[in-house]
Amino acid sequence: MAQSYAYLDNAGILHLHPLESEAAKHGKYVGTNLAYDESGFPIIGGEGVIYYPNEGTAYIKGNKARGQSIAVPNVLKQLADQLK
Repeated sequence: MAQSYAYLDNAGILHLHPLESEAAKHGKYVGTNLAYDESGFPIIGGEGVIYYPNEGTAYIKGNKARGQSIAVPNVLKQLADQLK
């Protein structure tokens, strides 16, 4: 059983939610075993990652305006591909 459900929000940002019913409100969603932070962003390497699949960019410690750019983890690419 998945511990969370992944979906893309209105801006195309990847989010995770513990309730399937909440993820379903955003359209297509998929179950995952990824952990998430208090804002619903996937945790990779101990950090919440804000991933913009449409732009192919990911950030830690903030969003694209304030965060630190990182290489997009493959697990997030694969997850986002399932949501297209």
